[in-house]
Amino acid sequence: MERKNSWISDFLIPVGYTVLVYAIWEGIGFFVSFVVGKMTGNWMESLNNTYVVMLLQEISVFLIMYVLFHKKVDFVRNGKSSVSLLSAFAMIISPLIQIGDDLVAIFYGKRVFSLFSGKGIQFFVICCIACLSIGLLEEFVWRGIILNGFLSAWKDKRKGIYFAVLISSLCFGLCHYMNLLAGQDFLSTTKQVISAVCMGVFLSALYLQTNHLVFPVLVHGLCDFSNFLMNEILGWDYSVWKYDDILQWILAGGYLLTGMYFVYRYIKNQQEKDGETFEGLYQSM
Repeated sequence: MERKNSWISDFLIPVGYTVLVYAIWEGIGFFVSFVVGKMTGNWMESLNNTYVVMLLQEISVFLIMYVLFHKKVDFVRNGKSSVSLLSAFAMIISPLIQIGDDLVAIFYGKRVFSLFSGKGIQFFVICCIACLSIGLLEEFVWRGIILNGFLSAWKDKRKGIYFAVLISSLCFGLCHYMNLLAGQDFLSTTKQVISAVCMGVFLSALYLQTNHLVFPVLVHGLCDFSNFLMNEILGWDYSVWKYDDILQWILAGGYLLTGMYFVYRYIKNQQEKDGETFEGLYQSM
C-alpha cells in the first residue's frame, strides 16, 4: 500500500499537476489574446503595435498565472549559488554566440528598416520590453512552476532531478507547437521545438546553479530579443550566410550538453553537501 501511495505522489501527482498548469496556461493565453485583440482592434497593422499587443498579452497572462501559482514558485531557491566565474562564462557562451550571430546578421544583412531611425529606436525599446516579459512568463511557468513541482515531488534524488529537468524542458519545447496556429509551417515549428527543448535544459541548469529565477529570465529574454529584432529588421525571409542553419543546430547541441553537464555538477555538489552533513552528524555522535 505504501509503495502504491508513493508511486502516486512521486509520479501521478506531478504529471497531473503539469497537465493542469499547461491547460490553464494555454486557456488563459487564448482568452487574453482574444480579449486584447478585441480591445486593440486594428493595432496589429503596424510593427510597433504588434509588439505592444504582445506585451499586453504576456503581462496579462503572467499576472493571472502569478495570482494562481505564486505560492508554488521560488524566485530565489534555498542554498548558495555554486557558479564560479569560469563556470559562469562556460554557461553563457552559447547565448553569447547566438546573440552575436543575430547582431552580425542585423549589421550585414539587407535591412527592411534602419535600427538607428526613429522607427528603429522605438521598435528596439518596445521589442526589448516585450521579449523580457516573454522570458518572465515562460520561466515562471516552466522553471518556476513545473520544474519546482517535480523537484518538490522527487526531492534531491539523482534520477528525479534529471527527470525534472528533462520533463519540464520537453513541455517547454512542445508548447511551441502552438505557433502552428499562427501560420508557421510544421517543419520550421518542429525545428523550433527541438531547439527550445535543448534551451530548456540549459535554462533549468542555470536556475539550479544560481538559485535565482532572474538569471534564466534575462538569458531567455535576451535570446528572444536578438532573434526577434533580427527577423523583423531583416524580414522573415532573410538569408545572411549559408551556414547559419548549421550554426543554430550546433548552438542547440551546445545548450543541451552545457545544460546536462551543469545539472550533473549540481547533483554532484548536492551529494557532496549531503555527505558532509552526514559525516558531521556522525562525528558529533
